[in-house]
Amino acid sequence: MTVWPDSPLGEHQRHAYLIEDTATGQTIDGRDLFTGARAMRDLAAYLTAAGDARQYAIDNPGSRPEHEGLFPGWVAEAARQNADALALLGIEDPPQPKPDTPRQPRPAPDSSWFDRPAGGCVSGTRGRSL
Repeated sequence: MTVWPDSPLGEHQRHAYLIEDTATGQTIDGRDLFTGARAMRDLAAYLTAAGDARQYAIDNPGSRPEHEGLFPGWVAEAARQNADALALLGIEDPPQPKPDTPRQPRPAPDSSWFDRPAGGCVSGTRGRSL
């Protein structure tokens, strides 16, 4: 399983992924993770849901688990067999202790074209584009 930044989308980053079964050579890829730094954790959570659905289907023949179609069957089976490893990937970082010193205020941003009077002229500067 590999995850990498794909393309920025405003404040968020799109991440792509590749899952491959080294025994069979099967692969699946996607570009639909929009979670920033948590992309690997979120992919692990989706795979865990697929593995859980696969296990439920095995335990309850004829049932249609909710997350059955998230990934192809071979991916769900691999997720079911590797549930412990996926659980480790999904562990959140421990909370960081809060610093004893108060946070410093952020500096004021540069002026933008919204701050300029209509018909006014500002020499030597140009506003940001949208």
